[in-house]
Amino acid sequence: MSPMEFILRFTFTNPDLDTTIVGTVNPAHLQTNLDALEHGPLPPDVYEEAKRRLAAAGSAPRSTRQ
Repeated sequence: MSPMEFILRFTFTNPDLDTTIVGTVNPAHLQTNLDALEHGPLPPDVYEEAKRRLAAAGSAPRSTRQ
């Protein structure tokens, strides 16, 4: 998948995010983003590996839910 598809699906997968705001003035970009999200959330193993790598780099998403 493209980097853009990955990041859209990563944010879509994150249970601590209620909204993802993506802007574009280009209808083709909008369609590409919608097509990416039609693939649904990232598979759990891919999501967990991405979080692991972000944590190793010092940029892990933090849960705000208690």
